[in-house]
Amino acid sequence: MNHSHNTEPQFPLASNEIRLLAELGFMAAAYGQVAAATEIFDALIKVRPKKSFPYVGKAVALLYVGSFTAAIELLSAATQVVKTDQEQIWIYLALAFQRSGLVSKANKILEHLLNSGELSDVDEIFVKAILKSDSQVNEGLPTPFPVAVNESGQRLAVVI
Repeated sequence: MNHSHNTEPQFPLASNEIRLLAELGFMAAAYGQVAAATEIFDALIKVRPKKSFPYVGKAVALLYVGSFTAAIELLSAATQVVKTDQEQIWIYLALAFQRSGLVSKANKILEHLLNSGELSDVDEIFVKAILKSDSQVNEGLPTPFPVAVNESGQRLAVVI
């Protein structure tokens, strides 16, 4: 009997299930359920350690409650682990720097991202909104995040 052994780690979750967990994590973060969001994103980091979204998700949860230093530490470490598609990590790292009062450091990152030519259209709008916000929380919004709008003034969802 010849049994072939698969050396690749097998995860019982399909991509759409991982996406659903990430969405639940972001919802938990938005409602201030940082512990739940952190648990979800910690698990997703274990499942997808080379992807940016679980690090960004956990950082978003931390940012929602003002844990800027923890978000900075997490995202700084993520830049060493995630080797491709780091734009979201850098965007949220800059946001964490900005919200912690390190506006100059944040602006350097954001300007570099804008000049890189590697941002999606939505990310570019979001980066410009962060630069424009100058560390001020948008009036009337329950989050510390600037609102990205298109040319028509419609709000855009930030793709994470």
